[in-house]
Amino acid sequence: MNTTCFINVARWNFAINRSQYLKLSLGLFLAMSLPLLMFILKSIWVSAVTGNTEWALASIPGTSLGTWMCSCFLVALPLLAGYTFHNLQTKQSRIKELTLPASNAEKFLFHALVTIGGAFLTYIVGYFLLDILQYFYVGILYGFSNAHWISYTPIFFNNGGEAGAYFFGEKISFWPILIGDLALVAFVSTFVLGNAIKYKHGVLWTILFHWTLGFLAIFILGLCIPLFKDVDPEWLSNLDPDHILITLKWGILVVLVAVIVFCWWMSYRLYCRAQITTKRNK
Repeated sequence: MNTTCFINVARWNFAINRSQYLKLSLGLFLAMSLPLLMFILKSIWVSAVTGNTEWALASIPGTSLGTWMCSCFLVALPLLAGYTFHNLQTKQSRIKELTLPASNAEKFLFHALVTIGGAFLTYIVGYFLLDILQYFYVGILYGFSNAHWISYTPIFFNNGGEAGAYFFGEKISFWPILIGDLALVAFVSTFVLGNAIKYKHGVLWTILFHWTLGFLAIFILGLCIPLFKDVDPEWLSNLDPDHILITLKWGILVVLVAVIVFCWWMSYRLYCRAQITTKRNK
């Protein structure tokens, strides 16, 4: 990969789509800040009308703000991934994209980084910025004894050992974290593939695909339930739960990795085969 060509592609795209990227980042940040904004408005109203600070302190967002921000990110990430190839929606934009003096790998990497990487960067910056704002807002108005960090900022600066014990100790198991992260990556990857297949309304088509797949899975499961009536109970009692759990964990792991690899491999192939006009994208 030519670094100079990659930088030139990035400069060109940011020059054309700077306002769109800023709007998406600002939209995610504002959505993440809703609990803090509601708390600020409520504290102003309480102070002006009643003067009862206890009512305001009772509504300090605290950990609920962190939960809300994480939820916003989990919703925004797949939606933004569904616009990875947003600049291929029109025929004119496809002509500009295909004639850029860079390889397909360089252009594809830029699109992946600017959407998925940009969403993650916005979330990280917004998370710590909102944490700092709520801490000093509460501290200045109601005293720093009532202010608390909602992130791991004090752990990072005061005691790195506590952070390591939290992430690798007994509080969180390794397998649920690994499978959960891979499931999220696989889910987001399907939106990238959906946008590589259909440039316009790719998010809606991908959501429809997930809904149909889930409906079929539940329908097939419902058809299979009567078959369990004929299963010998003694055969079930002879099964080793630990062996089943290990097989299930590795099976899920293999399936998720396969989905991730397939989605990104197919997305890249479709991007390389992009034409000015196709049956799916006219």
